Amino acid sequence: MLLLMDNAGCPVASQARPWDRLMVRVRGFRLDQDLAAGASPDGSVELALRARLLVRPRHRRELARSMGRLLSPAQWSPHGHPAVPFCRDRVRECEDELGELIGRLQATRPVPARGVAKAGLLLADASGPLYRRSSPGDLRAMVRDAADALLISA
Repeated sequence: MLLLMDNAGCPVASQARPWDRLMVRVRGFRLDQDLAAGASPDGSVELALRARLLVRPRHRRELARSMGRLLSPAQWSPHGHPAVPFCRDRVRECEDELGELIGRLQATRPVPARGVAKAGLLLADASGPLYRRSSPGDLRAMVRDAADALLISA
C-alpha cells in the first residue's frame, strides 16, 4: 500500500500493481531524472516505487561502490585504461567531493531519494561531464549538488 498525494494535496491510498513495478524498471532513468529535478516521490505510484528502491541501503551501497571504482586505478583494465572510458582528470579534480558523496551514500541514516537519484545520474548519463568532454556540465558542481541533496533539511 502506498500513500500518495492527489492534485489538491490530500493523501490517497494506492495499490502498486505488477505492471507498475515493471514500468519502474523500464523507466528507471526517466524517473530518476524526474526525482533529481524535484518531483515529489509521492506524486505517482511509479515515483513512489522508484524512490523506495533508490533509498534502500543495498542500492546505496552498490552506487557508492560504483563511484568508488572511479577513484581506484586497480579497477581499470590490465592495460591501464578503465573498462568504460571516463574523464580521469575531471574525476581527479573532484576526488574530495566524490569521497564526500560516497560517504553520504554509505551512511546508515535515511536519505532523500532526490539525492540518490542525482548521484545515480552522474554514473548513468553517458552524455554527462563524467564521460564526455563536450558536456557543458561541471562535474565538481554536480557531485557537490548530489552530496548536498543527500542531506535531510530540517
